[in-house]
Amino acid sequence: MRRFLRGLKRLIFLAMLAGMLSTASTVIPRGWDAAQILVFKDSLLLTRFRLAQLSADDYARQLTQALSEQDIELARSLLNLADEQGVSLAPEFHQQVAAQETWRATTVRNSADIWQGMSTGRADSGLGLAAATISDFTLFGDVRDVILQSLAWPDHDPVLLALAGTGLGLTVMTVASGGTAAPVKVGLSLVKVARKSGRLSKSLGRQLTRITKNAIDPKAVSEVGARFSKLELKTLNRVQLDELASASKRLVSSTASKQLLKSGRGVRRIAKNSSSKGALDALHHADSVQELSRLAKLSDSLKGSFRASLRLLPDLGKSIYKLTSTLIALLLWLGGGLLWLGTAAWYSLRVLVWLLMGLWRLF
Repeated sequence: MRRFLRGLKRLIFLAMLAGMLSTASTVIPRGWDAAQILVFKDSLLLTRFRLAQLSADDYARQLTQALSEQDIELARSLLNLADEQGVSLAPEFHQQVAAQETWRATTVRNSADIWQGMSTGRADSGLGLAAATISDFTLFGDVRDVILQSLAWPDHDPVLLALAGTGLGLTVMTVASGGTAAPVKVGLSLVKVARKSGRLSKSLGRQLTRITKNAIDPKAVSEVGARFSKLELKTLNRVQLDELASASKRLVSSTASKQLLKSGRGVRRIAKNSSSKGALDALHHADSVQELSRLAKLSDSLKGSFRASLRLLPDLGKSIYKLTSTLIALLLWLGGGLLWLGTAAWYSLRVLVWLLMGLWRLF
């Protein structure tokens, strides 16, 4: 009986050891990822961790919505991300997206937005965004906004006026420097488009309002307006450009301009890695300049999958400590990994003791 119980005990021990070893391929990698995310605050690894939790239904739901909104770029991004994640989707989705990517369908869908983007700076489609940005790249866009906002003083929009003033200085620098300031100018123009189109998140809008509210010089606004009334763009020379740049610098305080330029660089980075609409999505979801910077860094790795990732995870730019459910899951995986290692150490010690006892008996 004693021999039977000893054998049963060993059998249970071996069964538990086999069960523990079978979980190693899951528990150890997840626990290691959780440790890296919590210790090093790796945003990319966090994003991949969260994407791995999503199902095919999550993708299908967002694809259906993207197609209903005629946002084919987003639909394509979702399909590409699903392929990257090994998520299987119904063939109908691929067929619908391919049908909407034909030249005729694209032309019909986007042509109506071009004039709106050029004339008002508001747009939602890719072509409309391009038109809005181009209008800001000429002096026309910033001139238009500076004049409109100065006429509305003191009921102006400080964010738009500050963006236009900072952008005006960059436009002059872009022309004078042969284009070296152009990338940041693109980012500022997209922030302005988001503000006009109502795509700027309320939290980010409030932060930019706080930054710019008391940063505008009323006298400089009047001075810039006076200069524009006499300026002839066709005969614009280097001296006039320098004068215009000098006046623009006084329009917005250097502190506010630096914050706006930081946002502009982040937005430009996202647009370069994904698309202008991806940058607009980021501005819609980011609650602060810091979150915008975090999204810009993520876009370096996500590239064409950025829009899909942001659509599936709207809080993509937030730190791990603001994602309660994800934080709990990571702590559980970390705890599970540590428990596995502790258990593995205990089993290893037991096996070592058995081996030593066996050798002792032999000698």
